[in-house]
Amino acid sequence: MTEHISEKVEQGIQILSLNRPEKKNAITVDMYQALSDALHHAELDDDIKVTILTGVGPDFSSGNDINDFLEISHTPEKMAPVMSFLQALTSYKKPLIGCVEGWAVGVAATMMLHCDMVFTARNTQFVFPFVQLGLVPEAASSFLLPRIVGHQKAFEMLMFGEPIDAEMAYQLGMVNHLCEPKESLCLAQKYAERLSELPSEAVLLSKDLLKCRTIDDIQMALMREGRIFKDRLVSSEAQDQFRRFLSKEA
Repeated sequence: MTEHISEKVEQGIQILSLNRPEKKNAITVDMYQALSDALHHAELDDDIKVTILTGVGPDFSSGNDINDFLEISHTPEKMAPVMSFLQALTSYKKPLIGCVEGWAVGVAATMMLHCDMVFTARNTQFVFPFVQLGLVPEAASSFLLPRIVGHQKAFEMLMFGEPIDAEMAYQLGMVNHLCEPKESLCLAQKYAERLSELPSEAVLLSKDLLKCRTIDDIQMALMREGRIFKDRLVSSEAQDQFRRFLSKEA
């Protein structure tokens, strides 16, 4: 496992943490692979009952590492770990809890749409910047986000990429509970403990019943987005936007 993903398993609860705070937990290809491996391992481990996704530092994640994306655009086969993680995320059979503070940008926001419960600090800002980067929505967000917030609001969020604060996300049904900064992981762990104490088979079967009607649509959306996203990475629009973004960071 890469040093930028930390894992802790305690009393049936797996905590996976994005651990690259100096880069606002920007996600690299290696981090995607580590997350995918950790989810696959947890699914096969009967001792793990619940998984929590969180981030180290003040921000959950600034999304994909743009330098990695520039490299992927020239070597498309490096997209495989990204798709492997998204497949693992969408098909994960055990309860998955998102724990978010600060900025959750791009895939950091869309992965929350796959969580069974989301706990968010009041300082959280969700951002879906795909169109601004010359890309398209990913992680099946083109399917899931309209189901949660409605087509019109999803269109606005995905087209303009304006930050959605925690209170608005709560009102829209994107998150379960709000809390104060630095308290989200503690709250998430309390609910994870409650879930871990429930009859395991009943929990797994109940999650499957909740998701079985949409899983095929989610997978289809994921694959369709992935094909278009891959093409967009090498488009002149996306390449120009990446360069502009990196020039602002320099």
